[in-house]
Amino acid sequence: MFLYKEFQAVVLAGGVGSRMTELTYGQYKCLLPIGNVPMLWYPLQLLERAGFKEAIVVVSENMETNVSLALNKLNLKIKIDVVPVEDAEDLGTADSIRLIHEKIHTDFLVISCDLITNVDIGEILNLYRKHNASITALMLPAPKLPDDFVTPGPENKQKPETDLIGIDNETGRLVFLASASDFEETINISQALLRKHTSFTIHSKLLDAHLYVFNKWVLDFLVHNKNFSTLKGELLPYIVSKQLAKPPKQCVDDKNTSIVRVNLKEDIFRFAVEKPLDELIRKMSAYNDHSTDLEDAYHGDIVKCYAHIVNDKFGLRANTIQMYHFANSKISEWWSNDDIEQSNIPSISATATIRSTQMQDCRVDDNTIVDEKTSLKQSHFGPNAVVDSKTRVSQSVIMDNVTIKQRCVIHNCILCNGCVIEEGTELKDCVVGPQHIVTSGSQHSREVLTDADKLIEIE
Repeated sequence: MFLYKEFQAVVLAGGVGSRMTELTYGQYKCLLPIGNVPMLWYPLQLLERAGFKEAIVVVSENMETNVSLALNKLNLKIKIDVVPVEDAEDLGTADSIRLIHEKIHTDFLVISCDLITNVDIGEILNLYRKHNASITALMLPAPKLPDDFVTPGPENKQKPETDLIGIDNETGRLVFLASASDFEETINISQALLRKHTSFTIHSKLLDAHLYVFNKWVLDFLVHNKNFSTLKGELLPYIVSKQLAKPPKQCVDDKNTSIVRVNLKEDIFRFAVEKPLDELIRKMSAYNDHSTDLEDAYHGDIVKCYAHIVNDKFGLRANTIQMYHFANSKISEWWSNDDIEQSNIPSISATATIRSTQMQDCRVDDNTIVDEKTSLKQSHFGPNAVVDSKTRVSQSVIMDNVTIKQRCVIHNCILCNGCVIEEGTELKDCVVGPQHIVTSGSQHSREVLTDADKLIEIE
């Protein structure tokens, strides 16, 4: 374990989960349970395992108390600084970073609270170090869903957004980044890019994991340029494109040029200045990252972006109902019980009351009561849940304070905080909203069940 003094870590956890509002009404996205621990636990545990001793967690002001209380129960060793940002849920990711810039003093790593992965962060940091990069981004294979996997709720034929990620085949440089939705049928590649990077691949089946390592100068540039609201959609594509540019002559030739004469918002090279020692080392070194010529290493580039591709690890972003439910269905397989239980989070809480003799591959949280003559399989039960007798629950997520009465059958469902499933109910592939009461004897399949007034608020 190493203390990364040259890096700080920032976890972005202020989002409201706009693509999964059926789950986040009355619940913060970063505290949604995956395998009976809050989603936020996974990136923090990933940082802790890599040797980070401290992390900044950015939340919205109204979330600070709840997030702090939840984190205190997780027995993480990493020191967490929960930083509230006003209206963070309405801000872009770049806006949030800009607002906490006074807390960041070094190169830094940014990770989204919804990233569930077991990658080795050390490998990404080493790639960043190796090339003295401006940005290094983690790319993972897009998750493949089993043919028999069914997402709870109405069938949704909307395809997930596809990223177009261009990576130099020889150097690993990230040379192109955009969303496929930005193009209709064809992609125009600039002549400058084709001349500089003669062999690169544009990937459409890679997942941008929203884990980035940034050089400190990128933050300085962001602070002075308020035009960028998001990291992924705006700032990263802009900086990636700037790899093709060279500093203006006045930046290179005239050392006495007044900074007042330069538009700071336009001139990224006033921030992306190579340190004299780094420049000297680069020029004296025999290292060359491109074998096709004998030009200066990196072609003399100061702005350098890289992609770290991992193929042998799992990873997804739990930012939709589909990915959230898939994460819950696979977490026990992906993430060994030892990893979770090392943090003193047992699969069955010591305060839970379990009278059932038919329980298979389940996790049960504090103060949950499971009556006798129940059958529970491959499901997660949050704190203070109640499952009455003669009920069957399989492949489902049961959140906090849920009550399931007698003779119910629940299969492949997500039951949100405080909902009540009255006796004799059968639910298959459904989402039940917070505090909603499902009337006794009803049968539902592939529905979202919630109160009408809450549906209005969700929209």
